[in-house]
This record gives sequence, C-alpha cells and structure tokens, in this order.
Amino acid sequence: MNLERYQIEASLDLLDYEFTSNGPKGEIRKIVRFSKMEVADASLEIYNLAFGDYNVEQNKIDDLIVTDNKDSQRVLATVAAAIIAFTNEYPEKLIFIQGSTAVRMRYYRMGISSNLKGIEEIFEIWGFFDDQWELFKRNRIYDALLVKRK
Repeated sequence: MNLERYQIEASLDLLDYEFTSNGPKGEIRKIVRFSKMEVADASLEIYNLAFGDYNVEQNKIDDLIVTDNKDSQRVLATVAAAIIAFTNEYPEKLIFIQGSTAVRMRYYRMGISSNLKGIEEIFEIWGFFDDQWELFKRNRIYDALLVKRK
C-alpha cells in the first residue's frame, strides 16, 4: 500500500493523529482519534476510530462536514497510515469503524475494496452484515467494520 498520503503527527499516547489536507479549499486540519469502547466482553479491547475536520470553535472533530478538497484518496491513505501507526503500538487492539453517514461508509468500503490485497497482508478485516460479522467481501454493503492487525 504505497499510496500518496499526508504527513501525520501523533499524540504521545498514539491515540490522536493530526494532518493537514491541502487543496482548492485551502489547508484543512484533520484529526483521527482512537477511543476505547465499553463492550460487554471485557477480554476484548475495541477502539472506535473517529475521523473528520477539526472544528476550532467547538474544539471537536466534525465528522459530518463535506470538505471536498479534491484529495479524498490521499486523505483516506493518511487515515490508513494512522491505523497502521496505532496498531504498530497496540497490535492486539481491535478497531471499530462506522461512517457517520451511509455515503461515508460506502466511501470507506470502496477504499478498502480497491486496496484489499495490500490491506489483507497486514490486517484482518470484518464487516457487519445481516446482524453478524463476516470476513470482508467486496461489493457487500456493511454497516460497520472491525479491523485487527495480523
């Protein structure tokens, strides 16, 4: 997976990653955040992946804004780089991914499908379909994804 991506800066605990998207809309600060989820099975450590533009006024990630800075592939590759960096430090953690909208979830599935061979060399990835988890398959509409480092 040798895709063009932005340089990321990580927090000391490697839970937050920041980068700047550059395009016709200017420089836009983006954040990828991994937050531990509370789950019934205490043996599982699952982290939610939150991603979006940083909203300075509200001091939070805006995962609903549509930036359209004409660099979506580079942005997605940068999010993937953050996942790799996170799992380099925490290889046993599972990552839960769910788009804030159906369009975003489709965008994530398309990105994974187009790079599936390279992704499968590093990660196991499951999709939530028909009320159960299955290994990721192309052309399947998943409600959520779960990623684990091999």
